Amino acid sequence: MVWVVLAVLPFLLIKNAFVITILTLVGIYALASLGLNIIMGYAGQISIGHAAFMSIGAYTSTLLVMNYNVPVTIGVLAGGLLAFLFGLLIGFPALRLSGFYLAIATMGFVVAVEQLVGALDSITGGHAGIRGIKFPYLFNSDVEKYLLVLAFLYISYVAAQRFVNSKTGRAWMAVRENETVASVVGVNPAKYKLLAFAFGSMLAGFAGALYAHVTGFIAPSVFGLGKSLDLLAISVIGGMASLDGPFYGALVYEALPFFFSRTNLSLSIVFGAILIFVVLFMPLGISFYISQLRFNYLNAIIAFLKKSRRPYGKFLDTKFGKIHYVQYGQGKTPIVLLHGNFASARFFEPFLRLLPNGFTAYAFDLPNFGFSDRMAGVTIDKYAEVVDEFVNKLGLEKFILLGHSLGGSVAIAYATKHQDRLLKLVLVDPGPIDGLYVPDEGIRLLQKYKYNPHLIKKSLMFNVPTYDDERFFDKVTSDALRIPKEAIREVAEALRNYNYTDKASGVNIPVEVIFGDKDVILSLWQMQKTAAAFPRGRLHILKDVGHSPVVEAPKEVFRIILENQ
Repeated sequence: MVWVVLAVLPFLLIKNAFVITILTLVGIYALASLGLNIIMGYAGQISIGHAAFMSIGAYTSTLLVMNYNVPVTIGVLAGGLLAFLFGLLIGFPALRLSGFYLAIATMGFVVAVEQLVGALDSITGGHAGIRGIKFPYLFNSDVEKYLLVLAFLYISYVAAQRFVNSKTGRAWMAVRENETVASVVGVNPAKYKLLAFAFGSMLAGFAGALYAHVTGFIAPSVFGLGKSLDLLAISVIGGMASLDGPFYGALVYEALPFFFSRTNLSLSIVFGAILIFVVLFMPLGISFYISQLRFNYLNAIIAFLKKSRRPYGKFLDTKFGKIHYVQYGQGKTPIVLLHGNFASARFFEPFLRLLPNGFTAYAFDLPNFGFSDRMAGVTIDKYAEVVDEFVNKLGLEKFILLGHSLGGSVAIAYATKHQDRLLKLVLVDPGPIDGLYVPDEGIRLLQKYKYNPHLIKKSLMFNVPTYDDERFFDKVTSDALRIPKEAIREVAEALRNYNYTDKASGVNIPVEVIFGDKDVILSLWQMQKTAAAFPRGRLHILKDVGHSPVVEAPKEVFRIILENQ
């Protein structure tokens, strides 16, 4: 959405060429700073020569476009590629250094490039530079230049995001924190530092090439040590180790002259004062505090708009209020499904689509979840009473009870009191037999989920790694946003305040405990302990499955349910 707004923005300002040019330069400096942020913020390497790669990109693209009529986009790509190669070339010897020694080496590089370009008078125009840089084909209007910069910025941002969120990004951050420890766990520091340096240099090359074509003038002094320090300041102001930081830093750096151009204040003093203020009072950069504002307050608006409003099932009146549920199938064997925390009956959709003939499934929203009513004073035993009320209202005498995660804890509690009603107890990655400890800090974080739908969705997808239907996760997230904030704490406290180890020894029905070996919430020994607590308990381990086998491997779950049925 933000990128769409940025793409439309110049057409709204089409009569104000000056503002469009300012925004274009903001994009260029954000692109260069993004590269520096990869090198310094994520890989932890100090570079004070970043502008040298802007110079390489600028001169490469300019000479190709002006002397050989190469299309602008090809020229910009060539400038970035040559900067990438120079990043590799400089990186091999320089990255053997660290700290201030690396800073001095990169500073020497930017000075050397400035002097070398200035000395090649017949090719580069010397220290006087090159003026009147023109586009041979397209991209002559201010809007076209803006869109070209935005396109390169968007592609670079997406590529950086993919890197940061991948194994490579984790390796960069490991090297940043401690090279020795990173080496111990199998990370090659030299390889990943070199990759970060080369990739960051390439982005600076793109930025330099775009700068040349947007301003129409380049000179060695434009990309000197002073420009490198400016890029460093942009990164610090925006926020290190943040992909959004370069945007905020560049906006401050490039927009300030616009706001203070008609005053008698020195821009150097203003920019210096802002830098000191950020270092003293916003040491993590503007992006961190904006993200905190969004996380704590602004996302609540999005959460309100995304919250589910239309029930998709039926309602049952109980002494615990209205219970919302869905019913699938028309078989003779009932199976009651209990969902986990931050979920709802909708979570069983992939499971219910594969329901075998002979079963009738009932999936309902536990109170405080989905479209069921609020219930105060939450305990696992009280939820078990809700299950009893629900099955009694439906007239179910004998049934299979399946509980997932939180629902597994509730299913255990129900079985200890009403095993005579159960044909079989199926526990899918359940809360452990002796409770699941959730620290107070974790509870406070969970309460933040209430107003941050992207966190709920991200968490659900992380816990269900082999299922990638985004529409499904969007629907489940919309249901999760209906959870009352108070109930989040009550449920978490309920999970850590039970122990059915002794009572489970008296449950003599078949108990199938199903565990996904890629579960990041529960451990194998917890599931072994849970299965061992029941006289007829059996543990089934599903390979390459996460916390939610009912979504990731429903066929395997049904196979286990049907065994000895």
